[in-house]
Amino acid sequence: MKRAAVFAAVVAILLAACGGGGGKKTAASGSTTSSVESSTTVAGASTTVAGGATATTKTTLKGTTGAAPKVNGQPANNYTPPAGATPAKPAAAGRYTYDNSGTSSFGAPPATSSLIVDPPQGTQQHSTNDGGSSGKTETTLDYKPEGVHLVEIKVSAAGRTYDFVGNPPNPLAAPTGVKPGQSVDFTLSDAASNTTIQVHIDFVRTETITIGGQPVDTLVIHQVGTLSGGLTGTQTMDAWVSQQYDLFVKTHSTGDVKSGPIEAKSDVTSTLEKLTPS
Repeated sequence: MKRAAVFAAVVAILLAACGGGGGKKTAASGSTTSSVESSTTVAGASTTVAGGATATTKTTLKGTTGAAPKVNGQPANNYTPPAGATPAKPAAAGRYTYDNSGTSSFGAPPATSSLIVDPPQGTQQHSTNDGGSSGKTETTLDYKPEGVHLVEIKVSAAGRTYDFVGNPPNPLAAPTGVKPGQSVDFTLSDAASNTTIQVHIDFVRTETITIGGQPVDTLVIHQVGTLSGGLTGTQTMDAWVSQQYDLFVKTHSTGDVKSGPIEAKSDVTSTLEKLTPS
């Protein structure tokens, strides 16, 4: 398991809730990153990470702290990778294309969408899932010896931006050496909408599937995200994650999310066209 398992999850959650997919609402865009080292964040502050990259910190929900991140039911900060496990490395930079199918309350998803992976900056890497009129999601990950930490997920859709960071910050989302039968738990929060997502991920099994005519060894994960606050509901995702190319090669997400009086349901499958970027 190489990339943070929540990469595609909030895309499904929030674009469905906000009318992504070409319905009556449209998307906006934006870009920020946040510091992995920050335990208390202040809007507009900045720090320097490894390699000289500057990272801007984000404001978390005031007066609230989510449950401490866990790996296999134990505190994540106590996690020690198994002997001989190799830490993940950032993905190859470039543009990847996904074929999409399914339904949502506001129309079908776009036939294709792009994943643009930027070159790493120090230990961090930023990527953008661009669904065109369906919205845009930006993810920043931090690659550490103990595993991949989730720094930020920023979703722009329906003329609004949701900026999710860990609460507490920078949870360990993909432990080094993780195996089927193991799990992680952490909390994400967006201060502006007062929305919290409780994330539980099970690492289920290994499976070989075919992508672009090529067999790919994957680790299958099952994720459940429970939303509360400004957005409420539940999202589930099954994802096939390449163990060699550091990519989500296939995902199947379902969501049932409410934003005020608006309820949105979605059921979307996305499959990578080929393993190498353009």
